[in-house]
Order: sequence, then structure tokens, then C-alpha cells
Amino acid sequence: MILPHSSFRLIGWLVITATLASTTPARAAYDFTRLTALANGALAGQNVGTPVPGFEIRLLKHGVPIYHQVFGAWSLNRPANVDSSTKTLSGALMMSVADSANAGFSLDSHLADFLPEYNVPGFRDVTIRQAFSHTSGIAGDEQALVLYQKNITLRQAAAIIKQTPLATTPGSTFSYGGLSMQVAGAAAEVATGENYVDLFAERLTTPLGMTNTKFVLASDTNPRIAGGIESTAADYSRFMDMLANDGVDRVTGTGLLSSAAVNEMFTRQTNDGQPIANSPADNNYYGVGVWVNQLVQAGPPVEALAAGARGFHSWIDQQNDLVFTFATDLSHFANVEVLSSMMHAEILSAVPAADFDFNGAVDDADLAIWQAAYGMTPPGDANNDGQSDGADFLAWQRGFTSPAANAMSLFASATSVPEPAALVIVSCAALCLIVTRHRH
Repeated sequence: MILPHSSFRLIGWLVITATLASTTPARAAYDFTRLTALANGALAGQNVGTPVPGFEIRLLKHGVPIYHQVFGAWSLNRPANVDSSTKTLSGALMMSVADSANAGFSLDSHLADFLPEYNVPGFRDVTIRQAFSHTSGIAGDEQALVLYQKNITLRQAAAIIKQTPLATTPGSTFSYGGLSMQVAGAAAEVATGENYVDLFAERLTTPLGMTNTKFVLASDTNPRIAGGIESTAADYSRFMDMLANDGVDRVTGTGLLSSAAVNEMFTRQTNDGQPIANSPADNNYYGVGVWVNQLVQAGPPVEALAAGARGFHSWIDQQNDLVFTFATDLSHFANVEVLSSMMHAEILSAVPAADFDFNGAVDDADLAIWQAAYGMTPPGDANNDGQSDGADFLAWQRGFTSPAANAMSLFASATSVPEPAALVIVSCAALCLIVTRHRH
């Protein structure tokens, strides 16, 4: 009798589980001892230029909180000024408007398409893409008075900004700052016919339940698009996790952005040939409202980083489906940048990629999850490529350190793709090898 494909999967799971059950060590939870030590050290001035008085850390894996602690002079869910981490929120809103194509709005639309006053030499060449990647040619000035004026509208702010000539040719130079984003916000208002603050609530904070996230600078009519938000670790983490999950909120299953929009956000919009006029990161690796490929000081880079002047920052490790938020406004980002990279390295050490059931161990239970999900989407997806496949099985092997796993690796190395039927053979061979060793 020829068994169906699903039966091979079931047999493979049963054989492997039976083989490994007696050899798997029991572990309780993730060991974040070294992460906590780094955090406590920061209070005392270790691995930072100056001590950080207080902060909150929240870490998600696959959208599930696995670490959440407060340190020093801070309190749980205390709102912080996120400063330039606002840019990532606003970048997501730009992508939402582009997704809906209101009045033809796209990243390659020109400011002048929506703001006729920008239809003049130089300014008419500036695109939304350039405005949100600091390459517009508009001077990068985070302290310009127009960003703090409460009794004007975004449209009036855009008109004031245009009174200063372009600093460089659009697209030629990276110059970090918020003025170009302020103008793009005015263009989004015209395209949608809605006030920016209302649009922000409608498309982001309300569907994500971000009740503690709001603009506090400068006003509801002239919100500071690139630096005026206050938020909490929980709120901001949920937003970043939506981006990490290809634009879908894992709590409600609601899609806020298309996968293509998120991918565009996280795609570098700059190039090495562009000179840097101003950059707090000493590089120009920038997407749409977000830094990309950052924090390489102590470990591998993170794919996306939102960072604020006073230390608030959040990063996404896409490969491992991790979201990390460091909430504070009592320091400055340059002071905690290396610390954040060190924390990333410690997190990767503490959180095995193939721990699919979040119990702190890569064990037979994780193998069962991978088997059940084989050929489909997560939860058996160790490398976060959207599919549970042979690569994820190899990640499980690397993380599993019992004698059975070592035996299996000898045989699995001979197969390029561990199909379910092949796994049965590998499992049986591993079982035989273990039995033989026990006899001797």
C-alpha cells in the first residue's frame, strides 16, 4: 500500500518525537540574565557615555512579548517623547496614502502635484520619496521655527519652508532633517482631503489600539511630522510589529499596509554616491522614514531602526522576527547606540531561532510544530522567510543539542532538501544509531 504524502509527515513526526522525547533536556524560559545585566549596567554608566537614569525595554518575537522590564527612574507604560522615531510613524502613513493612491499620490509624486506653490524651478522636481529619505534638497533643519509654530496650518508651514532656496539639487545629497517631511505631510492632506492628525489616527493609532500615542508638537493644525509624537513602549512595539509582519496587525489580523509598501519602506532609498551634508548616524542608509541596516557595532545589523534624539528607539530584526523598543527621553541616542547593538547580540544568543513554542528550548516539541507546518506558513519558520521548509529544519538541528540531533545531522547532511519522507529515513537511522550506542 502506498501511503499518502500526509501520512509520511505524520510517521516522520511520530518517529522523531518518540526518538527524542527521552533525550530532550527541560528548560524553563529564555535566559535574559545578560540582557538584564546590560540594562542595569547602563544605569551605572556601563557601555554608555553617561548613565541612563531610567528606561523601559519591551521585546517581541513573532508578535509575542518575551521580555518587558522597567529600569531606574521610569515607570511601566510611561509616555516618552519619541522625537525622530516619529519619522517612521509618518513614513508608514505616507505609504498608507500611497497604497490607497488618493488623488494619484505615490512616492514618485511631486510635491508640486498637490502644492501648486511648489511648481517653481527646483522645487517642482522634489518627490515624496525624496522628501521622506532626506534627499529633497530642502535644508535639513530639525530646529527651524516653523516646526514649532502652533497657529498655522501644514499648508502654511509648507509655504514658509519654500521661502528658503533649496540647499542642494533634489536627489543629489543626503541631509537629515524634518522640513521636507513637513511639506510632504501638507501634500498628503491635500491628496486625502483630511487633516493630518485625523488621518494619522484613522489609519494608524486607532486600528492599532495605540491609545497613548499622539502628537504633542506643535499643534493639531501644524503637527511636527518628523518629531512631534509621544508614545509608550507597548504602543510603539505594536506599530513596529505590524511592519515586521508585512503590514498586518497580529492582534486583530487587520492589514494596514501592503507587503509591497512595507518592503519599500525598508528598502534603501539612498546610494553611496550621495554626499552626506548632515547625518546623526554618520551614514546615509535610509529607507522611507526609517534607518536601514544599522547597529553593527556588536552584532549583525538590524533591518529597520527608528531612533529619537533623546534615546527612544525601536528596531526590527526581520530574519528572526524580533521587535525591540527602548523607551526613554532621559538620554540621547548616540549615548545608547552601542548599548542597543550589544543588547541585540545578547538577545540573539538568548532566543534560539527554532524555538517555535517559546519555552526557551529547541526541542522535540519544536520539531513537531515544524512538521505540522511544513510547506506552509509559520509557526515553523525559523528564518522568517514566510515558509516552513528544509532551511528551518536545519535551524532546528543547529539549535538542538541532544545526542539524537547530533546523530541526525550526520545523515541529514547527505540530503539537500529534507522532504518529509526523507526525514522518516533520517529519523529511523538516527534511532538505530542511538540504540547501537546504548548497546556498547
